This record gives sequence, C-alpha cells and structure tokens, in this order.
Amino acid sequence: MKYSFLSRLSRIWALIIKEFQIIWSDPRNRIMIILPPLLQMTLFAFSATLEVNNISMLVYDKDNTQISRALIDKFENTPIVKKVYHVDNQQDMINLIDQQKVYLAVTIPNDFTKNIYRGTSAKVQFILDGRKSNAAQIVQNYATQIINNYQSEILGITPPASRITIDIRNWYNPNLDYQWFIVISLTGILAMVMTLSITALAVAQEKELGTFDQIIVSPLKPYEILIGKTIPAIIITLLDVTIMVVAALYLFHIPLMGSIFMLYGCMTVFLLSIAGIGLFISTLCQTQQQAILGVFAFLAPTVLLSGFVTPIENMPLYFQKFAYINPLTYFFRLMKGIYLKDFPLENIWMNTWPLLIIALITLTFAGWFFNKKLD
Repeated sequence: MKYSFLSRLSRIWALIIKEFQIIWSDPRNRIMIILPPLLQMTLFAFSATLEVNNISMLVYDKDNTQISRALIDKFENTPIVKKVYHVDNQQDMINLIDQQKVYLAVTIPNDFTKNIYRGTSAKVQFILDGRKSNAAQIVQNYATQIINNYQSEILGITPPASRITIDIRNWYNPNLDYQWFIVISLTGILAMVMTLSITALAVAQEKELGTFDQIIVSPLKPYEILIGKTIPAIIITLLDVTIMVVAALYLFHIPLMGSIFMLYGCMTVFLLSIAGIGLFISTLCQTQQQAILGVFAFLAPTVLLSGFVTPIENMPLYFQKFAYINPLTYFFRLMKGIYLKDFPLENIWMNTWPLLIIALITLTFAGWFFNKKLD
C-alpha cells in the first residue's frame, strides 16, 4: 500500500517536472510569463488611481471685477488644477466641454460682486461633463471646497453660513448615473476582447492543429488568408455588440442620442485596428496557450491607459503619450459622444482618423510579419 502511494506520487512528480520543462523550454513562454506581470505592476502602480488630479477647467467670468478675479485665482492656484481656459462667450464654453477638454466650467454672472456687497445670495454655476460620472462627482466636491475656502479667506464667512449659491448642472448625464458610464465603456472593452481573442487564436490554432501547412499550399495569397481570418471575427463581434446596444437601450435605459449607423461605422474602424494587433499576436505565437497569454499581456495595459480606470491627465507624462496611441482611448470618446450627445461630424472625425491610422499600421505590419514567417 505504501509502495503504491509512493509510486503514484513519483509519477505525478515526474509529470510536474515535465510540464515545467515544456513551459520553460520555449523562449516565447518565458517572455510571456516574466514580462507581462512586471509591466502590469508598473502600470498599476503609476496609473491606477481613483484620485482626480491635473484637471483642466474653464472660467466664463461675466462679472470681471476684483472680487470675481479673486475667486478665479483660488481655482488657478489649486494644486489639482493643471490648466484654466478663459472664455468670453457661451459657444466657446460649449465647444470645450463637447471636445472633452475640460471637466468643469465655472460661470460667474455679471451681478456676482453686486450681490456680495448687498449681502444677498450670489450665484456661481458649475457645469460638469457627466460622461465621466465618477470624475465629475470628485471634481464637484473639489470645486465646492474651493468656494468654501474663498468665502472663509476672502469674505470672512465660515460654514455653515454661505453667501455664494452653487448651481450645479451635469451635462449629458444629468443624474451622474454611473451605469451609463460603465455600460458604454464595457461595450468597447468587450468588443475589443472578442475581436482580439478570435484573431489571436486564428493562426495559432491552425499551427497547433497541424492544418496551417494546408492553408499555405492552397491557392490563397497571404493577404487573402488574413482577410479571411479578420472578417468573421469582426462580423461575430458586431453581432454581439448589437445585443449589448439593445441591452443598453432597453435594460439600462441609456439614451442613444447620435446615429446608430455612425456608431457601427466607428465600431468597425475600431475593430479593424484591434484585428491587426490580434493577427500579429497570432502570427508570432506557435500555440493557443501562447496566444492567450499574448492577449492578456496586451489587454491589461490597453484598458489601464485608456482612461477607463483613471483619467489620462492623472497619469505620468510618458504614460499619457502611450494613451494617445491607444485605440481604446479614442473609441471611448466616440462611444460617449455618440451615445450621450449627438456628436457632430467634426468631433467624430477628430477621433476616427487616429483609429484609421492605427488600423492601417497594425494590419500592414501583421501582413508584413505574416509574409516574413511564410518565407
């Protein structure tokens, strides 16, 4: 009995050693095992935070007096504020909020100083970008605290007494419903995961099953093989996206303010950029296991550097540069703009042309690398 147990244990131990040798013998596996955790730990440490710092805001000062300028100085000298835009008309304010260049717009009415001296209620309006619901709530708290400090230091009024009344407006998401943000963002993330997974396994699966040689000797040219691998992945993802759009409309009651055709057009361009990355991973890997590890290694930094978890402005400068070559960054802007606001064609184009360039580069590089591997 004892001998049988030891024999069984010895066989299991031999299998464990064999598996370690198989995993560690391939240089690609070693890279996939060691590099992604180090990279993701670095990214999480520097970019994953729930704080909102380095924000951009704008001020529309209709009063333009010493008292109103003192209030503006309080905002400008706050460590969390990186940049303050000054506008002199409402249209410029609307444009900056539409383009998601500011989190907060502060409007000071022309009777602000007059009401302060009269001892009556002086109004200040906060307009927040509700497309970033979590960030908007945090920025609102910061701005309210700045107003309270201003009343205490400049006007000599301490809470709970208050002479300034804050009128808060949340554009595009009046109730700051967090589900609106999370559902719209998850539609993009899940679409990316599906396209990336299908295309990443496309060639690696053929190699592992031994059918890749049959494709090579077929009349198909390399670019035809890649097109044949890409189109089914995009069609399947678009079908699933349709289910998610219907759920967003009828289950979560998120309004679709823009064109459904524009949404699908932008989605297709985004998926093409992701498909090129998936095909490159698939061509690089020899097994499905390696392809899955490659997908995981790509997904974590892509989501982190997209602004989904942390505002891009909060990240170190070198991570912000990576964020602006991340297709998910532009797609989030498009999704929120088309869903929650009827994005004009100008704003859609501003966020679509980078996706077109990324798609062109990734698909071209995947095709070049595929040809090289065949040679």
